Amino acid sequence: MEPFLPNYKNVANLMRRRILHGAYALKSIPSERQLAEEIGVNYMSVRRGLRLLEKDGLLMRGEDGRIEIRRARQGQKTHFNFGLLMPTFKSSAMGLWRIALEKACSRLPCNIRPVVYLHWDDPVLLSAIKGFDGIFLSPLPAPLPESLAIRLRPPTSSVVVLDEDFSGYGIPSIQIFPSLFIHRLLDHLKALGHKKIGCLSTQPDNPEIRERINQWRLWKEMNGIEGALENHPVPPHGDPIQQAYKIMSRRPLDAREETGWFCTTTPAALGLMSALTDLGRRIGHEIAVCSANGEGIAAMFDPPLTALEAHDPGPFINQCLDWMTEGGQIWRGPLLMRPTDVPLAIRGTTVPGAGSFAGAPPIPPFQPLMNEAAIHRDL
Repeated sequence: MEPFLPNYKNVANLMRRRILHGAYALKSIPSERQLAEEIGVNYMSVRRGLRLLEKDGLLMRGEDGRIEIRRARQGQKTHFNFGLLMPTFKSSAMGLWRIALEKACSRLPCNIRPVVYLHWDDPVLLSAIKGFDGIFLSPLPAPLPESLAIRLRPPTSSVVVLDEDFSGYGIPSIQIFPSLFIHRLLDHLKALGHKKIGCLSTQPDNPEIRERINQWRLWKEMNGIEGALENHPVPPHGDPIQQAYKIMSRRPLDAREETGWFCTTTPAALGLMSALTDLGRRIGHEIAVCSANGEGIAAMFDPPLTALEAHDPGPFINQCLDWMTEGGQIWRGPLLMRPTDVPLAIRGTTVPGAGSFAGAPPIPPFQPLMNEAAIHRDL
């Protein structure tokens, strides 16, 4: 509380800060008498302070007379609260999404508040739908119940799913890595002369991971390439890096093994590279490793990891924010938003000669791919 302001203005400032940071998105505002007791002022100071926020368009009176946060679909607003709903398990990709969302939100009078949920029946999901002006949802690796899908799709709610295709449920979705572009990654391994290319996946099972594996299978059949599938998904709260290390460090080494590995995620690639290093294998030319998604950290590995890299999701996020601020009623345009191209960053884990040690035999020079214009070089 600021000592040189009247109590009602102190109340207004305190409540404004709370509202602008989404403090009441998941719970209702206490009654005026409860707030007076909590803040330590008299009842009339709270009432006068809340009236100031009503005039500012932050608050409104409900049909029962209680104070409520004004939402976008309830008329003109001066500030918007958006939620980022995330499962409890760790994900480097979610950190990138949060940065992208905060950057996109910087052009609006709004904030983005992270919220963690445990399962599809978690009450926090419905509370968030009710309390925020819009929701960006990172889905669980489990089927979405139809009863919840009905609550998530427009015009009932303003929800956008991140990183997976939920358009079949009627829910707008942003998918930065269409699985079809995995073929570009595998074409690169083939161009380097690899004839046995395995697939490693340790991420919790979900439709996106299954589709990446299916694209690897399809590409193998189309190109007459061999290679084993090592699919060992961890539970939602498991560690895919440790799982990949454990599985691949136990794999027997012989002349028939894969010389190239496609990893469905960067954590799987990191575990694989650690295992190969401990087994004395030369990553980059003796055994190639690549990932379907660099997740913003692929260039930091040693050697740096070849991976598909994300486009800026900003234009897609801006489209969603505009829809949410207008009330999130009728969605216009395709429900599935995704780029028409995904660049490939070729790094040391697939370039012959990279990471070689003293005394190693000479490595043939790298031959560039035919469609070099669509590929980033980061050597």
